[in-house]
Amino acid sequence: MFSRIFRAPEGDNGAAPTADAPVVAAPTVTHGSAPVGPTKIAARDVSVFYGGKQALYDVSLDIPDKTVTALIGPSGCGKSTFLRTMNRMNDTISHAKVTGRIEMDGEDINARSVDPVLLRARVGMVFQKPNPFPKTIYENVAYGPRIHGLASSKSELDGVVEISLKRAGLWDEVADRLHSPGTGLSGGQQQRLVIARAIAVEPEVILMDEPCSALDPIATAKIEELIDELRERYCIVIVTHSMAQAARVSQRTAFFHLGRLVETGDTEEIFTNPRERRTLDYITGRFG
Repeated sequence: MFSRIFRAPEGDNGAAPTADAPVVAAPTVTHGSAPVGPTKIAARDVSVFYGGKQALYDVSLDIPDKTVTALIGPSGCGKSTFLRTMNRMNDTISHAKVTGRIEMDGEDINARSVDPVLLRARVGMVFQKPNPFPKTIYENVAYGPRIHGLASSKSELDGVVEISLKRAGLWDEVADRLHSPGTGLSGGQQQRLVIARAIAVEPEVILMDEPCSALDPIATAKIEELIDELRERYCIVIVTHSMAQAARVSQRTAFFHLGRLVETGDTEEIFTNPRERRTLDYITGRFG
């Protein structure tokens, strides 16, 4: 509960669609079969503005726990903008404004009583380009647990680091060089290190913004295998431009277009029998 965890004193790139389209009534969103698991995050009428530009229009979406939900759509459609609303990353942009309501386990994440720093520990973020700290492999993973007080001794911290690296599928590759620079790893290893860093603070949700776009096919396959394993523990939301990747790793898919949520449902249903013509045109490559 936020009342217990979050109370404290207090890579779309955020660009709005370029076309200055006239304001029209919001189209109806097509919802497929209901999520199979309990809802972890519930967004209702979420809109995002960057200055005078509106990037997201009245998005309502339920995201189930222990499931991979893929956000798909052409560049600039608002999917990464929506992703960032779920851990208040837009708070870091001075001219950004978010309206609507986003609940996690039934509580409003934008409430004044919610500390965004603690929220981001619970809702981890993995970006398009691997961004390990300029520290050792060990210190990359240990940083979060240390500052959040999740380990009371060196031996306990060692255990957190080991478990996190194992869950990220990286332990066997780095166990003998934990004190080497994290930036010295390969691109795929760096991305798994970043994932280990995210899960070390015991998050409930992991947001991934095109986590494989900068990786080669072998590294991409490893990350996809890891995502499939992690969904047994975490709610995962992934933005991807790869239709094949969305089909491989997700159980739920939401299609965005021009800042609006068009259709959502089971991934197999979306890819084999979409109900909206725009969804069909996108997944078959007619536009994108």
